[in-house]
Amino acid sequence: MAAEGATETEMSFEEEEEEEDHGIALSMVERPKKMRAKIPKSCHVTTDLCVRLIHKAMCKNQWERASGLLSNYLQILEDRNTFRRGEAPKIIWRLGNEILLNHPKATKDDISVFNEYMKNIGVKNYLPISLEQAYYMMCIGETDEALRVLSLAESWRYGRLSISQNKLQKLIQAHRAVLNYRSWVDLKAAAGQNDQDYVSQSSSTQVMRSYYRQATVAFREIIQSPGVWDPFVLNYVHLLESSGEKQEAEKVLTEYANNTKNPANPNAHVYLYEFMTRNEASDEMLINTLRPLYAMTPSHKLMLNFSKLLHSADSEDDQKLALQVLFDLLEFSGWKKDLKAWSYLAKQLKRTFRHDRSAWVLEAWLPRKSWWPSYHFTKFHAKKDWQECAELAMKKALVAGTLQGPDCVYYTWVSVSGRRRHKAAMNRMDKFIKKHNCENIPDPVLVPSEP
Repeated sequence: MAAEGATETEMSFEEEEEEEDHGIALSMVERPKKMRAKIPKSCHVTTDLCVRLIHKAMCKNQWERASGLLSNYLQILEDRNTFRRGEAPKIIWRLGNEILLNHPKATKDDISVFNEYMKNIGVKNYLPISLEQAYYMMCIGETDEALRVLSLAESWRYGRLSISQNKLQKLIQAHRAVLNYRSWVDLKAAAGQNDQDYVSQSSSTQVMRSYYRQATVAFREIIQSPGVWDPFVLNYVHLLESSGEKQEAEKVLTEYANNTKNPANPNAHVYLYEFMTRNEASDEMLINTLRPLYAMTPSHKLMLNFSKLLHSADSEDDQKLALQVLFDLLEFSGWKKDLKAWSYLAKQLKRTFRHDRSAWVLEAWLPRKSWWPSYHFTKFHAKKDWQECAELAMKKALVAGTLQGPDCVYYTWVSVSGRRRHKAAMNRMDKFIKKHNCENIPDPVLVPSEP
């Protein structure tokens, strides 16, 4: 009987959805006394249906209709089920925030009032709501209001709940530090442009020092916690560099990149490398900075720089690694048609053979011999590469011929097609490949180890 009542309720609301254009009323239906004990179940059906209708309205960008439905959904706050009543504030906040951000008649005051109202309903959501509210304020340029919201959230405490939300506290602290940093940047820019008297300049300097101190203390504390703090680290480093504290900035980036407690993060090594480059560090330091990045992300765009640095190094091990880095890079589909990568590989192959180090090439080629021809060097690849970029096809042809010999399909096709326009270049390529290719190198003989 309750199931029939629930079905009738759902059907009635489906009919109302088709008939009404601007929202529906989800009033509770009066039931006989003998059925009142089952009212909570029908209430759950009603609220669940209301959520579905809100979602449908939001998907169709019907924000006015969605706001009307949401006002009816508020009855779930009086639900007898503890779990549903506990989860309701978060659902209402998420739905309401999205609706207000897209509603044509909503103002920033409406959004602020709604967020403040939701903070008082569910204390568990106080910090997430404050953080989202601060994001919105920053996006519309209300930095003072954002700073106020974050300051209140940073000092918020609610027993054990505040301990369990330590990560959110860290995020709030980090964003407050960003706002202090931005205020410092703005004041510094203004001080450099305007002619101020001594009193105004002194006052501005004191305010800048205050912002600088607050931001640096907060940033320093944040990056001590394990995590990925990329945007905050960049702001911190810029703050230090702009103040002439380059050694401290280098220390921060080095610790951030090498801290084993942090998750694996390629960006940390990229930031350190970029800092080293800006400050004209030695090639050896740049190589050591990029080694962890190569181990972590061999497809990164900085691997071309890494290979170039290794290629110019004095160590034979580094020069050998330069060749391996390029082979690894070209295994990724995003690099298959990169002219610079193929040019670097062609240049290093030529140099390696001319310095009688063909064993390096063979060592890198043998594990790839079974699949690189079909991945890079088919006739189809040759035709398409020649049509799109003849220079790329020429570089790949040199690599293909060096690795597979002069009978390689790719090299043969490009050699025939490019003979008219690039006769001299093709003749030089023919001469080099006939003398230097992996087919002329005997495979390494495996010597059995002594018992």
